[in-house]
Amino acid sequence: MNLNDKVLEIMREVFEMDTVSTDASQKNCPKWDSLHHLTLASELEDAFDIELEPEEIAEMTDFSRVIAMLESKVK
Repeated sequence: MNLNDKVLEIMREVFEMDTVSTDASQKNCPKWDSLHHLTLASELEDAFDIELEPEEIAEMTDFSRVIAMLESKVK
């Protein structure tokens, strides 16, 4: 499973949605509220064995930024 697919799977689980697309963002995903945002960060940390800084978590406002952040962290 590639990075995009893994992140989409995690987002589907966290946001309790049947489908999440690569254009998902806080603006167009009703379930992407503050609580689910922190849950997403926690699930990503667990899935990729990384630690996120508060600034990184705050910058994860859409799918592409999540991917960019993970690519910088995951070796």
